[in-house]
Formats: sequence, structure tokens, C-alpha cells
Amino acid sequence: MFGDILSISRLRMGTDGNGISTLVVFFDCPLYCEYCINDFCHKTKSSFGGIPRASFTPQELIDFLKQDDIYYLMSGGGIVFGGGEPLLQSKYIHKVCTLADMRWSKRIETSLNVPWDYVKPVLYDMDEWIIDIKDINNDIYKSYTGTDNKKMVENLLKLRSKVPKHKIHIRIPGIPGYNTNYDIENSVQWIRENIGVEPEVFLYRKTINR
Repeated sequence: MFGDILSISRLRMGTDGNGISTLVVFFDCPLYCEYCINDFCHKTKSSFGGIPRASFTPQELIDFLKQDDIYYLMSGGGIVFGGGEPLLQSKYIHKVCTLADMRWSKRIETSLNVPWDYVKPVLYDMDEWIIDIKDINNDIYKSYTGTDNKKMVENLLKLRSKVPKHKIHIRIPGIPGYNTNYDIENSVQWIRENIGVEPEVFLYRKTINR
């Protein structure tokens, strides 16, 4: 079993939850977001931007992560799985989690827009689910991502019933040219009423032109 890994970013602090963490970024994603900072996750074959594609067995990845063990333990940090869409490689991630030190925090950054079968392997592995829902309005969501939000909404409701609320961190972006303050507030209210958590609202910066 190998993970198809785009990049590994060490010693991250204040961007992926509490503590010092290592972000493991995976290839591939079902969404094609206009302002995606990792759009090259869709590109295939051997290389991109001069950086080689990397494949790690779960044990090889754990051995790499262990070099920052002391930082994880002292700060409450650990591993963050991102992408792309990391849930597309959830069986691999589950294996990594079973090998990881139980004291390391394990977080995943996801759109949650995948079949539920991709969620199940890591359902109880994660200490925190960081979910960027884009917008709850399907027309806005589809216009921005190229696909609808049906799976995301269904998975959010299932996740709410499977894991404690304190493990669910929902992010709602303000997306220039796509959603308004009114739309954002509608998304916030939907999350409050249906998921029972207080979402984080932030602003995308338009930095990528296609």
C-alpha cells in the first residue's frame, strides 16, 4: 500500500489547528475550485513544477514524521492530512493512523464531497475534522467547484451523528464573485441549526487567474 503524496510540510503552527503539525498533502480531488491553491493536485504523471511525485508506504511516512515527535508531544500537534482531497486515500490514511503514536493529534482537512464509503475508514481515527463547505447554496457551490454539494451535505449530517461535535470544525469562506454576506449568513445559520456547531468564517483572496 502506497500513498500518492503531493507534498509534506513540516513545523506548521497556527494554520492547521493547535500545536506544531506536519501537513501531508495528497493528490487528486473531485472539485475544481476557481481559487484553489493546490490546483496541480489534479495533474498526473511523474512531476509537476519541478517537484517529484512521492509514494510512501504507511511505515515510511511514519518514520519520516517521527523526526518531529518532540514538537508534536510538547505542543499538542501532530499529523494533518490535506490535499487535494485526502479522503480519496482514506484506507491508506487509516493505516498511517494505526501506526502513529496515540499521543499525536490527527486531523483531516476535507471538502467532505466524496462517497460515504471513503469517509468510513477514518471515521474514528480523527481528533478533528476541518471541513471547508464552500457554500450551502447548491447553485453557488456548483458554480464555484464544478460539482454539486449533495454528498457533502449528506456526509455532514452523517458525521454529526457519528462523532462528537467538538471534533467538527466547519469553515465557510467568503468567495469573491460567488457568494455574498447574505449567502454566508445563510450557510452559518444552516450549520448552526443542522450540525449544532459554530462555523468559522473567513475570506478567500483572489490570487489565481485561469
